[in-house]
Amino acid sequence: MKHIVFAAVIPVVGMLAACGTKTRQGATGVTQPTEAGPMEPTELQVVNDPSRRWGELQIAVNPKNPNNIAYADVGLNYTYACQNAHDPNCDVVQAHISGVGSFAIPQAQGFFTKSDFSIVSVFASSDQGKTWQRSNLPAYPAGFPALRIQGDPSLTAGPDGTFYASWDALNWGTTQNALPSAGVAVSKSTDGGRTWSDPVLSGTPVDGPKITADLITGTVYEASSGGLGPKSTGDPNAFQGQVTTRWLVSSTDGVHWTTPQPMGGQGSYMSAAYGMLATAFSTSAQASLFSQANNDLCDSAPAPCTIFQTTTDSGVTWSRHAMAVPSPSNSFPGAIIAADPSKQGRFAVGLLAQSEGEFHVYQTSDAGSTWTGPAIVTEDATKPHFHGYLAYSRQGVLGLIWRSWQGAPPGQAVQAGPFAGSTSTYYPYNTWAAMSRDGGGTFSQPLKISRADSPAPQSGQFGNAGDDFSGLALEGEYVYAGWADWRPGERSGYFSAARLDAFKPSSH
Repeated sequence: MKHIVFAAVIPVVGMLAACGTKTRQGATGVTQPTEAGPMEPTELQVVNDPSRRWGELQIAVNPKNPNNIAYADVGLNYTYACQNAHDPNCDVVQAHISGVGSFAIPQAQGFFTKSDFSIVSVFASSDQGKTWQRSNLPAYPAGFPALRIQGDPSLTAGPDGTFYASWDALNWGTTQNALPSAGVAVSKSTDGGRTWSDPVLSGTPVDGPKITADLITGTVYEASSGGLGPKSTGDPNAFQGQVTTRWLVSSTDGVHWTTPQPMGGQGSYMSAAYGMLATAFSTSAQASLFSQANNDLCDSAPAPCTIFQTTTDSGVTWSRHAMAVPSPSNSFPGAIIAADPSKQGRFAVGLLAQSEGEFHVYQTSDAGSTWTGPAIVTEDATKPHFHGYLAYSRQGVLGLIWRSWQGAPPGQAVQAGPFAGSTSTYYPYNTWAAMSRDGGGTFSQPLKISRADSPAPQSGQFGNAGDDFSGLALEGEYVYAGWADWRPGERSGYFSAARLDAFKPSSH
């Protein structure tokens, strides 16, 4: 499912058991995945707060203190208990979005009546995830008390050990004039994620913000989608810009941000190293609420195509390459990407196959001019995969995490997006990961990192809303993974740590 308006709050204007890892352009075969081995520590439920529905987590590791991990999660008051009690806050209403004509979305009444209906919390650990301390991010950006509803958290760590968090800061207004003002808030922590600074607005429009730091230069980048104006400045009276796209800003301190620059596509994930930021996305012949039609970027390549692009000046100019790859699935979030801080110019791009049963990972060592791959990663190609995420360690190890629906018939894709309709079918799912010690050329056998299957989320108005991605961070000999899980009864945040040697080499 494509990224739809307001995806992170139920909203916001917002992975291994039968097959194995295969590598094309070389030996191809099937390896048997392994169950969780020497996990350190054993799986933990980090978030134990059934008063909220948790999801959409991100993980970052402090490079100055690898024992220090931060884990950001969004918590919604929209829960089974709230629904079953017929709490008016969980009544579903039609929200008519300000400034976008007659566009309306189903939304919980609580977004309009309860100032903390959705919050972002950060959980910090100083012992590699064995114990955690919770803190809530500041309620609203300084000077913008109406922007109290929080969603779409993102998290990164700079080379000096500072953590940076970004999120959608929302004024939901009224059902007839929803989201009259909003923006992307950024806060930072210099004490390991325990306390956070007064947030500032980055200047990019609300929806799907992602934040990432260059571990070589220290530059912090933030990007989000939409149009500049009331939903980027927090001012309901600001001029509404006419360009809808993804916008990029950068900062050296997390407080002062550059002028937003258009990115040209709907690529959600981005990553940076050695002063170069990269993102990837599939082009489209049709405009959307968050992107203009952009098949022209394919040049002589067949459209639609997958674009890999880099910038060294925070988006003022871009170097673009059309990747010679098969058309991927159009499921959100599209291309996943990682920059290698151990080798200048090396990036990896992961694409979910159209069948949704495997990930194709491509590697470049010259910033996109040439590519190798794909390495094809799956534990069972008959099961739809979703919520994939790529990350490099500082030492150059590449990790891939994903979740797999269980029980889906072969060839039947399962909608995992937040606005799936009431007739959508959901299944139990589990969480897997695979590691590459050669930058993405070959991967280990897939490893199941969740101890048991998560029950299926309820079908219905919001399905699995408020949970659009999984989290992964690598440091030294350790892998840190996070995902949302329904085993406690209400959706909660889980974490697992493993040594790299738990991921067994492929036999092919």
